[in-house]
Amino acid sequence: MAERMRLYVTPASPWVRRVRICIDELGIGDRFEYVQTKWPHAWGTRTVEMPADFVQATPVVRIPALVADDVTLTDSHSICDYIDDRFGDHRLLAADGPERWRALETNALACAIIEAQIMRRAELLRTGPDRSDDFIAKMRDRGLRCFAALEKKVSSFGDIFGLAQITTAVACGYDEWRYGPDWREATPKLVAWYDTVAQRPSMKATEPAETPQR
Repeated sequence: MAERMRLYVTPASPWVRRVRICIDELGIGDRFEYVQTKWPHAWGTRTVEMPADFVQATPVVRIPALVADDVTLTDSHSICDYIDDRFGDHRLLAADGPERWRALETNALACAIIEAQIMRRAELLRTGPDRSDDFIAKMRDRGLRCFAALEKKVSSFGDIFGLAQITTAVACGYDEWRYGPDWREATPKLVAWYDTVAQRPSMKATEPAETPQR
C-alpha cells in the first residue's frame, strides 16, 4: 500500500474544508493522514510559532498544507488540483476547454468570498484601537457582492458537485457559521441549492468548528 500523504488541517478553516470535501467526494480518505494544527488567536495579526514539521511543510505558515511522496503543496488551490489530477481523472475540474473556464469563473467568486471572510476574521481578532471597523465592513460588503453574483450562476449547476460547487458551498457554510444569515437575504436560489447540498455526507462530515487553541 502506498504511503499515506500528510495533510495539515484545522476544523475552522474553509480552505481546509474544501480540500477535505474533495477528498471525501473522490473516496480517497484512506490515503491521507490528517495532522491537527493548533492556533492562538494571535494568528490574525502577528507571527506565531508553530511546530518545526509544519513550518518545513509550509514556510508561509498557513493551512492546508499537503506533504506527498513527490511534492509538498501549500495552498488549497494547488492541493485540490493535485488530488483531482492524481486520483480523480479531473472529475472535479475539467482539465481544459470551456467547461474548465466556466467552472473557474464560479470558483473565483467563491474563493473571493472565502478570502474576504478570512481577512474579516483576522481583523475581528485584532484588539484595541488598531481594529478597523471600516475594513471589516468592506470585507463583509465584498462577500455579499460575490454572493449576489453566485446567485446568477446557480441555475447552471444542475446536479454537478465539482470544485466550483464545493467552493461555493464552503463559502456559504462558513459565512453562516461565523457571521450569520446575512448572505441568505438576497440569494433565494443559492439558499435552496446550499440547503440541499449541505446534506451531502462530505459536507456533514466537515462542518466547521472552532480551531483548537494552544
